[in-house]
Amino acid sequence: MRSSNTDSLPRWWGQPWRFRTGLVVVLVVSASLMVWNLAKGGDASFYEASARSMSESWHAMLFGAFDPASTVTLDKLSGFAVPQALSIRLFGMSTSALALPQVLEGLVTVWCCSVIGLRWAGPGAGLIAAAAAATTPIFVSMFAHPMEDGLVTMALTVALLFFQRALLTARWWPLLVAALFVGVGFQAKMMQAWFILPAFVIGCLLWMQGGWLRRLWRSAVVSATAVAASLVWVIVLQLTPADDRPYIDGSTNNNAFAMVFGYNGVDRLLPHAVPGAVGGSGAHALAAPVLFASPSDLSAAGASLTKLIDPLYVTQVGWLYPIAIAAIVFGLIYWWPRRAATPSASFAMLGVVAVWLITATAVLSVAHTPHTAYVAAIGTQLAMLAAVGWKQAVRLLRAPSRRTRLAVCAVLLVQGVWSVFLAIEGALPPVLAVPMAAVCGACCVALAATGWRSRSRPSIAAPRHERVRATAVPLLAAALILSGPTAFSLQVVDPARSGSGGDAYVGIKPTGTETNPPSFRPSLPQLWGGSATLSPQVADLVKAAREAGGGVNGAPDFVTDSWALAAQVIDATGDSVLTDGGYSGTVPVFTEPQLEQMIASGAAHVLAVKQHAPTTDPVEEIVQNSTCTRLGTFTTGIAVAGPKSGSVVLWDCG
Repeated sequence: MRSSNTDSLPRWWGQPWRFRTGLVVVLVVSASLMVWNLAKGGDASFYEASARSMSESWHAMLFGAFDPASTVTLDKLSGFAVPQALSIRLFGMSTSALALPQVLEGLVTVWCCSVIGLRWAGPGAGLIAAAAAATTPIFVSMFAHPMEDGLVTMALTVALLFFQRALLTARWWPLLVAALFVGVGFQAKMMQAWFILPAFVIGCLLWMQGGWLRRLWRSAVVSATAVAASLVWVIVLQLTPADDRPYIDGSTNNNAFAMVFGYNGVDRLLPHAVPGAVGGSGAHALAAPVLFASPSDLSAAGASLTKLIDPLYVTQVGWLYPIAIAAIVFGLIYWWPRRAATPSASFAMLGVVAVWLITATAVLSVAHTPHTAYVAAIGTQLAMLAAVGWKQAVRLLRAPSRRTRLAVCAVLLVQGVWSVFLAIEGALPPVLAVPMAAVCGACCVALAATGWRSRSRPSIAAPRHERVRATAVPLLAAALILSGPTAFSLQVVDPARSGSGGDAYVGIKPTGTETNPPSFRPSLPQLWGGSATLSPQVADLVKAAREAGGGVNGAPDFVTDSWALAAQVIDATGDSVLTDGGYSGTVPVFTEPQLEQMIASGAAHVLAVKQHAPTTDPVEEIVQNSTCTRLGTFTTGIAVAGPKSGSVVLWDCG
């Protein structure tokens, strides 16, 4: 039941030493998995370039600029890159410095799951929740790489922690803090942070203390605070005069709301729904979702209602599906309010987490999912439900009814079989799969034997073997639940299986044609270092641009219509490179008169243009309409002008 006395809240430092030691072990293992290949945690040059640019200028950091000169933003809010930029300022530019903030975000997520579990169902559940989060494969990969999903996951987990505190204490301030952290999540991943708002609204309406008017008021306040905290950066961007800030990428009219709610929001479900948003072509030309897709058709699965059971995604986040579903059923039976005028906080938490899970699942199922890290949106909920399912399963295995005990054993058997099935689907290396399958099998047999015979909790005076057997049941259930994701996550010690900043993923992605995946090759830890380097072709291009006067007296090395080319140069050198077209290639960052003025004033005169750029490309138009000297054609090796085309022509228009 809830209490207004915050001193009654369970805290880890008040738990027996074995639980505190267990939590420390979980956190150490979690950190070890995330930092094992930290020096190889890059690869998303678009976002890395922005983080480096933001580290060089407070103005660039304030507006989330892509380039050091702050001429264009990222194609999304860049709150996720602020910790990366600060890390670069502190430690210098390196792959590890970029990825380190995500490791810290991951540890905070694991810690928060442990506290929520502790206050929900006891210290054992707290440990299981922490371990489940620490071994969720997509978390292990995502938190080891510089990407936006890490901050939003952490922020929403912290928000859930404070919302739980509001349920337990009936105080206002934890509710407001929860709403503020939703706003923090919005700066990282925009509307994905709002997946949790329906759960908070329903939680306030149904399970907060007080009458209906008080509940309605709290629901309105938490919603308004979350929305206000979410929009504060968007409003600052929009109200700043266009001449004093970068151009807003993702929009065709320099509008922050079009970028956030169109290009990165509604247009992903309904193309062209928001005026001014870039969309309807290329990567954002999204097909309507289909009801079912073949597991081997990965492109269709990206827009399928069954995508969360597709091998591409389920192996990254779905190991706990059976026990999570069982937790909801067990919780409804055990915590359903009967005579009490106010539902218990445990039942309220079950409702809040279940609604958050359902909301996130529904949106992911109908929306296009360009990166596997998107499915991290259901990772915290599954970890929490797994902990509650474990707690209820252990309790029910002591029930006097044999039918009840065997039913619980059947649930755990399904969990074990599901883990073995996912190991096969995910091509888990035999060196990891065989021990995992053996653990699942042994635990299933031992728990079935326990379920057949009544095992009530023994007293202190009971024989030692009875007390040992009672202690073994929770451990066996925990091993059965966690062995699958733990074994799968251990693949990250192989740098070829640890994913990248472009697409977090543990293991080898299914291709539909690969029959013999690469062998499992663990490496020694690579904790610190790593740096982006220019390819020899791009290095030659940069050298030629500088010899022509690029980069002199504060001028950019060159102006280009390819973000991919600009990102590689900024990421590796920190030099200023101006980019037209934005991420989509269609954003009017510069007009032809603006480029002519830059050339006339000497602010920039070296241009790197895609070899097959359309005639409407402003950079190409300048070349065609001005007296420019061709400096050469460079094959950059990156896709800068359509599929597999990587040639750039360098011009001097001074």
